[in-house]
Amino acid sequence: MNKSYFFKFLLAASLACPLVGSASSEPWTIEDVLEASSELSRQMRDPEAAPQKSLPQAFVLVSFSMPEVSLERLARDAKDAGIPLVFRGVPETKPSSDPKLPLLNPQSLAAFQPLIESGADVQLNPELFSEFNVRQVPALIIREESSASSDGCIQSPKAVIVPGDVTLGYALDRLTDRKDSIGDAARALRTKLGNRP
Repeated sequence: MNKSYFFKFLLAASLACPLVGSASSEPWTIEDVLEASSELSRQMRDPEAAPQKSLPQAFVLVSFSMPEVSLERLARDAKDAGIPLVFRGVPETKPSSDPKLPLLNPQSLAAFQPLIESGADVQLNPELFSEFNVRQVPALIIREESSASSDGCIQSPKAVIVPGDVTLGYALDRLTDRKDSIGDAARALRTKLGNRP
């Protein structure tokens, strides 16, 4: 199993079973998290490493600094549209008396529990924030996969960012008139939301 996908599984499993740091399993360190994030970022940039997708990928970048009502609404809509909620990292927790407590521990992961229980696909990917220079959330990102031109050179992927504390339906509506693959993806995702605003 790829470590980046294992990380997503670990995030959900850690909330269901708070014994991540027990002797029976080795806790993740900061290095493990960074390595998993780097691997995911590499796969997203390298078309040879990641499977080809027919439509561009979509992400909703969020943070716990957002109003709770907005985050819950986006979680519901993103779940129904099949779009992951992406956080830069785990929220800060109270200082622990154990300096060896790993970054991913029951305390740091507890904030994600309501989102995961609602069925939302929650991911940690600080590199996505850096790649698109996202400083304010929420932000919807739809981006094409990297592709090779006829001369074999890799072309930079095209991406569109829709920032603002708006509904996911509204953000997608702003892209549905496009006559490219990003517009196709926005229309397909918008259809999954039905008539909701």
